[in-house]
Amino acid sequence: MPSYAVYIRTKEGHIERMKNVVSHLPLVARTHSGASNTYVHEESLVGFPESMVLWAASTGPSVGIAPLNPDLGDQMAGS
Repeated sequence: MPSYAVYIRTKEGHIERMKNVVSHLPLVARTHSGASNTYVHEESLVGFPESMVLWAASTGPSVGIAPLNPDLGDQMAGS
């Protein structure tokens, strides 16, 4: 089962990695029909253990998740 680090983005754009890890999330990748789930706004991360995060909102304050398994991140990015 995939596990994700939880990130928070403030209205000022500051990003913080939370200590908690979640693993009981629905599939977060885009579906073939074009439908998408909650966490679809991808952003690259620099200076954090994970290289990318998926945000619930494209701008402003948001909660995000980052796959702890790098292979899962590649799958979600469409590689």
